[in-house]
Amino acid sequence: MNIPSNIMIHHSAVMHAKNPDQFLANNSYHKNKWNFKSSLGFFLGYNYEISALGRIRQARVEGETTAACYQKSMNDGRCIHICLDGNFEIEKPTDDQVDSLRFLLMGLMCNFSIVRENIFFHKQFANTACPGKNLKLDFIRSLGGLARSTS
Repeated sequence: MNIPSNIMIHHSAVMHAKNPDQFLANNSYHKNKWNFKSSLGFFLGYNYEISALGRIRQARVEGETTAACYQKSMNDGRCIHICLDGNFEIEKPTDDQVDSLRFLLMGLMCNFSIVRENIFFHKQFANTACPGKNLKLDFIRSLGGLARSTS
């Protein structure tokens, strides 16, 4: 296992109205796609998933290999992957999701000394729109609060 130095944000690309809590569906989808079980017993390729209601669930421990972004070895445990349920090409994250993401980011950034500039979107590494046009990187980075910055 590696020590995380990055955080990557994803979206599930499934609208809230279709399924506001997608953890079990996404776990099943990833089981069928990769069949890659985590040390916590899940198949979900992300470390964390946040439902539309703000529920945070952990599927992989920090530093564990993921199946979320293989480009530039961002799945080797150096990156903590967080998926927010929703399709942010069409909709925006809920207030509960934003609150939960803020809480999670602040804790992870503090625990692993991750700076704001090391928070990324999936689309920065892969040919994808993830996490969608309705999320802005500066806003997500600001959620880390008083976490230190390199600037």
